Amino acid sequence: MADLNPSVGYLVVAVTTQRGLQPLEGALVTISAQVDGQPQLYRVARTDSSGRTPVFALPAPAVSESLTPDQPLPYASYAVAVDLDGYQSVDSLNVPIFPGVVATFPVAMTPSQPGSPPVREQDFPPESLDTNGGE
Repeated sequence: MADLNPSVGYLVVAVTTQRGLQPLEGALVTISAQVDGQPQLYRVARTDSSGRTPVFALPAPAVSESLTPDQPLPYASYAVAVDLDGYQSVDSLNVPIFPGVVATFPVAMTPSQPGSPPVREQDFPPESLDTNGGE
């Protein structure tokens, strides 16, 4: 990915079984965010045979907008929802997306049990992402 836009962040979602041993193909991944207090859908895709989504380009604050203490956070926050038949749905909130960075967000799914609620994960610190572009 040669010329990365400095006001766009890039995200790949990598979906595996609970222990990360097997990639899960066909998982439905939905990326959304709150914009002016309203939910906004950004991207929807299914994982490929390697358990990965395509690279999602997502709005992020320009680096120049976060260089002084009175400026907003240097990243944008998104929600990542993952659904796959036979597995508990995973809803992850506050996934940070940095401008000009390709990050891989790992999602481990657990086989579903009758009546099991979705797994809800919150507040991912920026260092929880693999920012090596999944390489």
